[in-house]
Amino acid sequence: MRQRIIAILIAIVAALAVTGTATASASKAEQQRFIEDAGRNVAPSQEKYGVPASVAVAQAILESGWGKSDLASGSRNLFGMKCKDRKPGPIATDCVKLPTSECDKSGCWKTHAWFRVYDKVEDSFADHGLYLSTNERYAKAFDHTADADRFIVEVHRAGYATDPKYADKIIKLMNQYDLYRFNSTESRV
Repeated sequence: MRQRIIAILIAIVAALAVTGTATASASKAEQQRFIEDAGRNVAPSQEKYGVPASVAVAQAILESGWGKSDLASGSRNLFGMKCKDRKPGPIATDCVKLPTSECDKSGCWKTHAWFRVYDKVEDSFADHGLYLSTNERYAKAFDHTADADRFIVEVHRAGYATDPKYADKIIKLMNQYDLYRFNSTESRV
């Protein structure tokens, strides 16, 4: 189990290396357009899987660099979701091999990995929601779907992202851009 958690953390670090985390490279108009598009595209996922929309939009901003990363712009993959055994899973339509960085306790190195490709951005949000809602380690977060801040804290505590400030960064984005406005109280798991 511990090795699996370490492998997942390594995959997340690698995905962040591919997707980029810079948020300053987009103009205010591009940022607003990304937020509005993401808010519209995340709604079906929030309704179906229960992940607060504000959390998913903030994660998409952080993990895709406002949708400007190569993975986001070329494959509509906003979360660095990888293909397992070169299989895209139930929502993605294909896999693409891209350069990335992998890290473990001994350091980081450059390599290539297979990432999911989506037909539309809405599918990236759906796959993200499916992943969180069906992964046992994130179950505690779903006790807090009405409190987006607590939800992301619990997701982070469960091992999503290795950055010790990850939850703080997501909460800052949710506050800075009033992403809470996208949350629905009707979401279900």
